[in-house]
Amino acid sequence: MGSPKALLPWRDRPLISHQVGQIVASRVSECVVVLGREAERLTPHLAIPQWSAARVRIVINPLPESGRCSSVIAGLSSLPERPDAVFVISVDQPVERRLLDALLQAAAREWEGGDAGSRRTIVVPSHAGRRGHPPLFHGSLMAELGSIVEESQGLKAVVRRRPERVLELPWESPDVLLDLNTPDDLPPPPGSGQAHPRR
Repeated sequence: MGSPKALLPWRDRPLISHQVGQIVASRVSECVVVLGREAERLTPHLAIPQWSAARVRIVINPLPESGRCSSVIAGLSSLPERPDAVFVISVDQPVERRLLDALLQAAAREWEGGDAGSRRTIVVPSHAGRRGHPPLFHGSLMAELGSIVEESQGLKAVVRRRPERVLELPWESPDVLLDLNTPDDLPPPPGSGQAHPRR
């Protein structure tokens, strides 16, 4: 991108602020933000008075050069106890509060009652037959998530390992497929008359 993805403009604010703002506005009970090389530069964008310390917590990944898996493990390791469930959200994959709440609602329906052995423990949104993001993992998968490595495709390996444990939530917006890797992936400025990039 030529600059930190977390600082890309998104909905009139830095992308990292958008992401955390949507998480805080959702039913998610706590947001752990894992920072690495650009921690000092990004931390001021998280200093929002409405985001109390009880809901937004910053964790520093001591080995950011090791890849995304090390950030996931750093975040999970900071949790004082096993959560009921956890989203893993990348800063370059924009999310909306409405989607997060819908995934939580779908998970609640799946996980409440019935035979625990038949419950699907991973919930992902899908659009036009393609799985998107973010994935929601049941708390029983924390040990598995804590052992991911880059060499075996990290989180993708957890999702693909046992297809029968994945619940797909159909979603009307292609935004669940958006992954900001190049400038061409960014939407055009408002009023430019340009079409939205293909997703």
